[in-house]
Formats: sequence, structure tokens, C-alpha cells
Amino acid sequence: MSRSDHAPRIAGCPLCPLTADREKRELSADGVRYVLSFRREREIDAGDLLYRQGDPCEGIYCILDGLLGERRVDAEGHSTLIRLDHPGATLGYDELVTEASHRNSAEALRKSHVCFLPKSVVRELLDRNPTLGERLVRQLMRNLAETEDNYVIAMNQGVRARLLHVLLALYERYGSYGEAEGHAVDLPLARQDLASLIGTAPESISRTIRDLQRDRLVRFDGRKAYLSNLDAIYSEVNDLG
Repeated sequence: MSRSDHAPRIAGCPLCPLTADREKRELSADGVRYVLSFRREREIDAGDLLYRQGDPCEGIYCILDGLLGERRVDAEGHSTLIRLDHPGATLGYDELVTEASHRNSAEALRKSHVCFLPKSVVRELLDRNPTLGERLVRQLMRNLAETEDNYVIAMNQGVRARLLHVLLALYERYGSYGEAEGHAVDLPLARQDLASLIGTAPESISRTIRDLQRDRLVRFDGRKAYLSNLDAIYSEVNDLG
């Protein structure tokens, strides 16, 4: 598959010159060629790490396909799933800008395809084009705002609403529909990870799952969830949100 085949899937990357129309590009033709000469693509299998917590930041990753989860291990060795990163997300720019090591590990939860730009290339691009740096700062501010928004949602919504939000987000990106099974999505998370992602205990997740199945909204079968009444789920999420 050629590089151009991937271009439409990296629209969220704040640095890649392939993400904008020619009239909106912030890099010259020479800059585009410079990026393409150093841009590298990599496939990682589910369960593999892109980088570990504490590793030095070597550059910026853009997710082309798949799903990554960011984990953080505390001083006592407890691993917590912090967030999910979908296609279009960019990883590493926070650490690159602050010159810090990676605060989290990045693990592939599904088979994933990423694009990598080395740190030296990114810094050269920023030196050549200051407006690119401004774009990067704006992206950092959007990420901070999103983190704050998610925190507010977590504080103001119950476990049921937060779980339904996650299930809908996964279904909208990775779900499928069939005449026999209806609306279904493979869950890339164990229940413990699902609990840490929405900020609750595994026991609360188990109780909520039983409630959803009792109400015939979602049926769970191992790592697969069947959204039995999609309209009712959307209605409940909107009412609770």
C-alpha cells in the first residue's frame, strides 16, 4: 500500500503536511519532501507496546489504524488505563514540547498502524516554520480542555452513563451490524481496564453490566457486547448527559 493511500486517515496529526489541502498547508513543497523522507510507518499487534512509561521521547506518533491505550503504573506497581487513542490521534507531542520522558505506556489494544516522525525532524520543522509551533500549542490546549471535560463528565455522571458512553464510542468506531447478531462490538478491554478507564471499581462495573442486561439494553458475551436497543441507549445517554 502506498503512502498516499494512508493520507486521509491521519487528519488528526498536527504536524503532518498531508492532513490539509494544498492551500492550507503550512509547509513548502521542500518541507513536504523532507517529512516524507523521514516518515516511518509501523504495525504493532494487539498487546504490544509502542513505548514504555519512562522511556525518552524519540518523536511523534500518529495513529493511522487501530486502537491504543495509555497506561500509567504507580509507585506500588498498580497499572491504570488512562485513556484510549483512536485513529487520527497524535502521541508524544506533550513530552516533546516539555522535553520530558513518556508519562504513560502506549499499548496496542487492537492491531494498529502508526506513523512516526523523529524528534530531530519535528524540531527542524518547527525551526523552519514557527506557525507550525503555534499549531502544536493549540493542539496541546485542546487536549487539556478535553481532559478537563472528561473529568467533569466523570464527576457528574454515574457509572452506568459513563459505561454507556464508552460502549457507544467503541461501537461507533469499531462496531458492526448483522441480521443475526444486531449491533455488536468487540471489547478490547478487560473489565478491570474498563473500570479504571471510567473511574470506578471492577465490582461496580459488574453490577452495572448486570443492570444493563436486566434492562435488555446491552448483552455481554465474553469480550463482545451486543447493543440490544441502540435507540434506547442513545436516548438514555442524552438524558443523562
